[in-house]
Amino acid sequence: MTERPRRPILHLKLNPDRPIPTPVAPPAPARSPAPQPSGEIWKCKPCGTAIALDDMPFDGDVRCPSCNARLGKAEDFRATPPRTEKLRARLYKR
Repeated sequence: MTERPRRPILHLKLNPDRPIPTPVAPPAPARSPAPQPSGEIWKCKPCGTAIALDDMPFDGDVRCPSCNARLGKAEDFRATPPRTEKLRARLYKR
């Protein structure tokens, strides 16, 4: 058995007189304050799965994570008071 010749090890060509530059992290982007959790829990009318309002998207349709039923629009859930006549979910009372 003959061994195959090994490839030569490649080396970085660094100038010893010049210091190695350290990477600078970019500044963190400014973030808008996150909405405060309201703690409201909704129940899907078709399957009965509990859904936290904090898990819902801020815009568009809200869907049940269990049965994928369209429960309504996010603005209807977040309205004060919620527009329950347009929703396929009910507010869960603990």
